[in-house]
This record gives sequence, structure tokens and C-alpha cells, in this order.
Amino acid sequence: MRAMAGKPARTDGMPRPVAPQGRRATSYDVAMAAGVAQSTVSRCFLPGSEVSAATRARVRGVADALGYVPNAIARSLITRRSEMVAVIVTGFTLQTNPAIVGGLGRALAAHGKQLLLMTAEGEAGALAAAQAALRYPLDGLVLATTLDATAMRPFLRRGVPVVCFNRPAPLPRVDRVATDHAAAAQEVAGLLHAAGHRRFLCVGSPPGWPVNAERARGFVGRLATLGIPGVPVLAAEQSYAGGRAAFLQHVRAHGPPDAVFCVNDPLACGVLDACRFDLGLQAHHGISVVGFDDVAEAGHQAYDLTTVRQDIAALALAAVGMLLHRLDAPEDGAQRLLLPGVLVRRGSARL
Repeated sequence: MRAMAGKPARTDGMPRPVAPQGRRATSYDVAMAAGVAQSTVSRCFLPGSEVSAATRARVRGVADALGYVPNAIARSLITRRSEMVAVIVTGFTLQTNPAIVGGLGRALAAHGKQLLLMTAEGEAGALAAAQAALRYPLDGLVLATTLDATAMRPFLRRGVPVVCFNRPAPLPRVDRVATDHAAAAQEVAGLLHAAGHRRFLCVGSPPGWPVNAERARGFVGRLATLGIPGVPVLAAEQSYAGGRAAFLQHVRAHGPPDAVFCVNDPLACGVLDACRFDLGLQAHHGISVVGFDDVAEAGHQAYDLTTVRQDIAALALAAVGMLLHRLDAPEDGAQRLLLPGVLVRRGSARL
């Protein structure tokens, strides 16, 4: 039997469906080619739906021939689940600690969820990112940036669970998972003090960096209980260059300290290079420098930085577990989980 013009012949003698030219195939195209209702096409791609095996096989065969892929957003209107979870992070976090996004992506994928990444320009940009996220049919929102209660409420009204990742949770039904930043900084302060250091400096951040502020408060607060009040806290620009410049300015005005705690590793790397290249100090012997986060550069021989590592994999698994629990039990009380930081001892500090 000769094939119809423009349509390749199938082995059963019927014309093979041809994909529409210049556009993406739709469920309507599949329905017309398969001779079924458009709603039947949708059900053929839903696990457990009541469609005969023969119909499912025929529709999926036509869909393959047309290059049709189900629209996840359209399907969410039927299932009420999009399998999409938005993650909002600051550009700084994405640059200095991308393992957070990677850990969340793997944890979500393990449960069949897709990560929608949205970046905020600093902590202040979180509101704009959140407003953009509201345009999507989300199954959850993970905030690795600060958002106030007013901005969170529209998500809760839509039934979208919210988990704060290393950030405060301002509402009763918003869950939180975080490293215990204060406790880790307190441990660093105690160890440095026990090792004989007495002149301390904390390289911190300007206002508006809540995680860094928590680390700085833990460090200077612990030293105050040990009889060393009023430890200076520098409001450094959050970068390698910022740490180097702020430390140099302080040392030239007040002299070098015995020990420096930096609220993140880029700052600490800047301090180490200021010691070695600008001041001629023995950074690994005469002065102790400790950072936080254990970024990749911290382990390089050039820095050999003593720092605090966050268990990103455990934090990510906990955050996703909280989201899934909240989807099933939206009225349950808030979940709060603090995980300990892990001190990584290297050569930059005498402990």
C-alpha cells in the first residue's frame, strides 16, 4: 500500500504522525493523531491513571513520533503538584559556597523534585526574587537568604511550604534548618584562648548579613565570658579584597592581634595574604587566623586555613525532608533543627 503524500507509512498501513513544523507538539496534536480526547492524552502520562494498556501504548507511540513532551506546568493543574521547588540564594552564597545549591539539587532529585534556582542581589534583593518565584506553581520554597514575614505569607496562603536554610524563620509554620553558627564560633574562641592568645580581632560584615552577625556574636560573646570583653569587630566588605583591606587598616592603626576570627573563608584568605605580603608577619606561626565555611581554597597549600565546615549534605537532606513533611502535614508545628559545625584544623592557627 502506497504511503499518503508527505507522511511515512507505518507497518500497520496507517500514516505515521508527522511533527508540526516550526513549533512544539502539543497534547492537542497527539490527541488528533491518536484519535482520542485531549484529556486522555494527559491521563496517559499520569502514573496510576485509569487508561487501558492498549490506549496508553498507542498514545505514547504517537507522542514519541511527534516529539511531544508533557508540559509540567499544565500537568500541575491536574495533579496539584508541580514537583518544582524554588531555591533562593544570594549571589555571594552562589559564588563562595555553591555546594549548598548542589546539595539541595541532589536531595530534591532523590524525591523526584526539580530545583528552580533564583538568585538575589544581596540579602536586600530577596523580596524581588520571592515575588518572581510567586509566578510559578511551586511545591516548596527554600530560602538561603533573608525574607520577612510579610513576604513569606503569600507562599503560605498558596499552600507552599517554606524552609529557611541558615536563616531566621519568622512565622510559626515556617521550618528552619541551620548550622549552629554561634556554637561553632564559641568553640573557636575557647580553643584560641586556651592556646594562649589574648589579643583578638573579629573580621565581620556590615549590617544586613544575619549569618555572619551570628558568628561574630558567638565569638566575641564567648571571649567576654573568658574575661576579654570588647573584642573589635570589623565591618569588612564581604570578599577576599575586603578582608585584606579591613585587616590592614586595623593593624596600621592598632597593631597586630594574636588571633583573628573571620566570619567566612574569603575574608580569612585576605587576612592571611595581608599578613604575609603586606605586613611581613608569620601568618602560620606568629598570628592565628580562623575562617568559616571550608571553601575549596581553604584547603589549598597556599592558605592551609583552619576553618569551620558546615555539613551541607545533611542540611540539604533535612531541608527537603521538612518540605515533604509540610506538604503532607501543613498544620503541624514548626520544625527547627540546628546541626553542629565541624572544626577543620590546619596550619593557619595555633590551637
